[in-house]
Amino acid sequence: MTLLIYTLVFAFVIGATIGSFLNVVIYRVPAGLSIVQPASRCPSCETPIRWHDNIPIFSWLILAGKCRDCGAKFSPRYALIELLTAVIAAVMWWQCAAPVFAEFSDPTEIPWKWVVIPFAFRFIFACLLIVIAFVDLDHFIIPHEFTVPGMVIGLAAPWVYNFVLGPEWFLMPWMWPPATPMISLIGFFAGGLMILLIFYLYLAARGVEGMGGGDVTLMAMVGAWLGWPSLVFIFFAASLQALVGAGVAHLFGLDFLKDGAEVFADDEPLGFRDKEEEASVDDAAEGEGEEDESAEEVDDTIPAGKLALPFGPFIALAALEFLILGPYLPDALSMRYFY
Repeated sequence: MTLLIYTLVFAFVIGATIGSFLNVVIYRVPAGLSIVQPASRCPSCETPIRWHDNIPIFSWLILAGKCRDCGAKFSPRYALIELLTAVIAAVMWWQCAAPVFAEFSDPTEIPWKWVVIPFAFRFIFACLLIVIAFVDLDHFIIPHEFTVPGMVIGLAAPWVYNFVLGPEWFLMPWMWPPATPMISLIGFFAGGLMILLIFYLYLAARGVEGMGGGDVTLMAMVGAWLGWPSLVFIFFAASLQALVGAGVAHLFGLDFLKDGAEVFADDEPLGFRDKEEEASVDDAAEGEGEEDESAEEVDDTIPAGKLALPFGPFIALAALEFLILGPYLPDALSMRYFY
């Protein structure tokens, strides 16, 4: 038990540190900036942030969310993403480590590969979902720079398990979800085709695009990681939570609820960089910088059905819920009998 607690704390710290890096990815990749250099700096005065002011979670709290030099406010989202990533890392480590540690009283006998490898893959998937969700919230795009590598790693994971852990790995109760290579491959195709079908049905019925190509690749990535039995839960959970999110956003005028005509105005698909450049030009023309703290009000005169919000964050949320809570769900929801 003592070893489990120590390693849980370590997982939390590692998660918070990686969460800090995810903040960099979320901000810089859509802007076409390097994630390596320059070092983090205040967006207002551009003073490089000192190492002791860049400690995940704690530095934001100690500095009250402000720059030490100019006093400019930092968004609380930075600390929240670090905390979210840290909590997810700790929970996933507990799920992977606790059952294995319970079987061995001598720490030297613990087969660490049964803990570290599943944890590493699960945490990589969670990090991808976090980045995709927040980029989609900010820019209404899901870049292939994230989903395509995610698909490859997701499809490779069962093969790595087979090679390193043995072909019986999926029989271990803590290995959730037990997606074999075939289940993963079917999930990859089924996830993408599901969203494509909905895309064309909505386009035929309404004459507008209800989803973007990024949602297709995201659902394919999710299917590759979690297997095809997960897709029913993920789609309906994402849809239900999106409806709730749309209602809350419309009620409180949150700025991630936008005019659907604005989001889906272009007939020709734009590349990720082009979309970002177009958004930057629009923001500059309208006088809306990233540092503007006032939220754009949603026009109440827009008729029902003409508003749009990104669906990607809700797919990501549902996938995380299935990944973490799946072992505790009823069989009818987890579809465990199909694995």
